[in-house]
Amino acid sequence: MKIIIRGATVIPMTAHSPILSETDIYVEGNAIVGIGQTGRSFPETEAERVINGRGKIALPGFINSHTHTPMTIMRGVSDGRGFPRADDRIPLERDWTAHLTPEDHYWSSFLAMAEMIRSGTTTFVDMYRDMDRVGQAVIDSGIRAALGWEILTFINDETRWLAYDEATAARTFDECARFAADWHGRADGRIMTLVAPHETFTCQEPWLSRAARLAEELGLGITMHLAEWQPEIDYCRERYGKTPVEVARDAGILDQHVIAAHCLFLSESDMDILGGRSFHAVACPQSHLKLATKTTPVPDLLTRGINVALGTDSAATNNNLDMIEEMRLVVFIHARLTGNAAAIPGDTSLRMMTVNGARALNREHDLGTLEVGKKADIVLLDTSGPHMHPFNSLLSNVIYSASVGDVLTVLVDGRILMEDRRIVAFDEAEVIRQADRCVARLRAQAGS
Repeated sequence: MKIIIRGATVIPMTAHSPILSETDIYVEGNAIVGIGQTGRSFPETEAERVINGRGKIALPGFINSHTHTPMTIMRGVSDGRGFPRADDRIPLERDWTAHLTPEDHYWSSFLAMAEMIRSGTTTFVDMYRDMDRVGQAVIDSGIRAALGWEILTFINDETRWLAYDEATAARTFDECARFAADWHGRADGRIMTLVAPHETFTCQEPWLSRAARLAEELGLGITMHLAEWQPEIDYCRERYGKTPVEVARDAGILDQHVIAAHCLFLSESDMDILGGRSFHAVACPQSHLKLATKTTPVPDLLTRGINVALGTDSAATNNNLDMIEEMRLVVFIHARLTGNAAAIPGDTSLRMMTVNGARALNREHDLGTLEVGKKADIVLLDTSGPHMHPFNSLLSNVIYSASVGDVLTVLVDGRILMEDRRIVAFDEAEVIRQADRCVARLRAQAGS
């Protein structure tokens, strides 16, 4: 479809481009083919659809660089618990495991995608099990995603681990390779696949080094948790005499392109190791606050030239998938921790969920900014609410005043998924109904 967004205020997020007022964005197929001043380009006769952008702010689609969409049906089950011990996982995740079906994962993921679209997220990075069903939900919802089939050798009990033998390992890694072959590039390229070892504690050697080899063989990036919690630190010290970062380095993980969630427990030496590599940390500030744990040392990482993106983590530990909240919180947390209100400038946090997210995915060439030739992943924010006035600083209003309710229209790959706050790409009410039905069945089966 040929679409013109007419007369918007455009925040392109490019390195040196100013905010553009009264600007048209011309979309053809899945790409932006023109950006120009209203009245000087793109006659409406050239378009099949014209979207009124006046009084709206156009931004690149937000990128959620770490979540677990199949866990969305567990929203609200871990409140007030803090970070779990190794033998005290989220109760419903532990108790429901035997009853979870591929259908549960499909509807849970679809529910997450509806929520993300409503909050302006156009791309997300996901890792869990039954990822074929997540992939199908990506196709059906119209969103963009990078998906990893989780390699997890921890079996909900710290005394039980998946034994490493060739038959077991072959089954595990063959499944990961099969998933990557089946899904990479599907949905007209909206789906990427990743290799996803869970972390250095819950995915031990030699599984880690084999995951690194698989990523290299398949030419894929890696997504994982790294240096997230104290049991991981203690285990790596006890078993390997190393930090989790050192374990990942020595397993060959850090020789690959890595998207690493959390990175809470990092020493100066760890950060020195991470610098200069294709390594991308993901901060999940709201999840960290809720779990009463440490937070990602974003200023220190950025100072070392290490890319940092933003994620929400799962709805079981957040409890929402709202990237606008994450953008604000990462600024506020580090202002408080450092005593420096400018420790993370607001425009840096906006870059973290657009430009930096694209860089983490190795997709700077077609995602993360509004430029001719980039994918047409576009968010329109409404500015009519009183909280968005006056316009002393438009950028400040976006970063510190906007809310999920201001997300008006969302395009992914040139397709309108939500328009005037109404999802048009699928039946949102049916997705909610089916997800609620899955939860009711799981509660009955697990006796919870």
